[in-house]
Formats: sequence, C-alpha cells, structure tokens
Amino acid sequence: MLARQRDDAWAFVGAQGEWERHLSRAGPLGGIWDGVRALGNHPVDFTYRHALAVNAESLAFLALFLALLPLVWRRFGPAYGVFALVSLAVPLAYPPDDFPLLSLPRFGLVIFPFFLVLAELGERPRAHAAILSASALLLGVAIVQWVTYQWVA
Repeated sequence: MLARQRDDAWAFVGAQGEWERHLSRAGPLGGIWDGVRALGNHPVDFTYRHALAVNAESLAFLALFLALLPLVWRRFGPAYGVFALVSLAVPLAYPPDDFPLLSLPRFGLVIFPFFLVLAELGERPRAHAAILSASALLLGVAIVQWVTYQWVA
C-alpha cells in the first residue's frame, strides 16, 4: 500500500525520524539500555521528577511484558511467541531521544498473546484478583495523567 501511495514501501521507517525516534545500533537491547540509563539523565526539578516517573512506568511495563514472553511461548507455541517477541522488539529498537521507552505501554497493550496468557492466569481466583487490582491501579494512574494533561500513552 505504501509503495503505491508514496512510491516507497519502507516510508514507515523514515517516518520514525519525525517522532524523534532512531534505529539503535544495538537493536532492542539499545532501547532497553537507553531506558535504564535515562533514569538518571535529568536535572533535579519538576521536569526530572516527571521524566523519572515516565521512564520508571515504562520500565515496569517492559518488565511485565518480558515476564509474559516465556509464558506466551510455553502455552501457545513458537508462532505466538515469535509474534510477541517481534512486536515488542520493534518499538524497543527505535527509542526516542528524550524518553527512550515512551509509548511502550501502548505498544505492548496491542500484543494480543499477552492478553491470552493473562486470561489463562486469571482462571485462578487469586491471580484474577491480582490482575484486576493491578489493572484498576493502572487505570487510576492513567486517569490522573490524563486529567493533568500528561501524555498517557
């Protein structure tokens, strides 16, 4: 479709520069490293606290997604495992300059094998309660971000 409309099938790769994203030389590991390193790269003021919160939230989601990957692979096989791995690796390989893991929660929420694993885990009552509690807490955080005009995704 892009080849027909833009005469460039790879136009989506060039468009990443418009969002201040660049291809990391280390691929997905570079995005992870930049995310960890960004936790201490800001001056101490309100901007620092906001950047620290955004990066810490993104790293927490990354840890969740990485914990779900082996479960996807084990329960649903290599096809879904590879899909989830590649779907997570692509945004990690193109980190933005200022917030390396920006939008990672949004990118990860559309990786459907993660939801399949959470649904299976949620069959047990305690796991179900834990998943609902964490989801309600995260919804509360997202609502507070939204009403204070912060970037939610």
